[in-house]
Amino acid sequence: MTTELAREVRPAVFDGAVRFTARFEGRKSQEFEISSDVLRQHFGAADATPDALLAAFHRGRHEILTAASEAVGTPTSGIVQLGTGDFQA
Repeated sequence: MTTELAREVRPAVFDGAVRFTARFEGRKSQEFEISSDVLRQHFGAADATPDALLAAFHRGRHEILTAASEAVGTPTSGIVQLGTGDFQA
């Protein structure tokens, strides 16, 4: 399954988490959110500032999109939350 960031919606920080839209197979889109805790602990964000969180998100983009593709079937009425359990230590 091809997974990429949706070009029309840039990743952004909301309430201490990075929210992004992933596109699957070029068609289906889903919104995801990854917490500052995950970005700091797993992806090395220096702190919880928007710049540091977005930098860590972009460094870990491939792994984050892989986790998103595995979570795409999660039943939700909105944004899928990606947490520490979605990433290998």
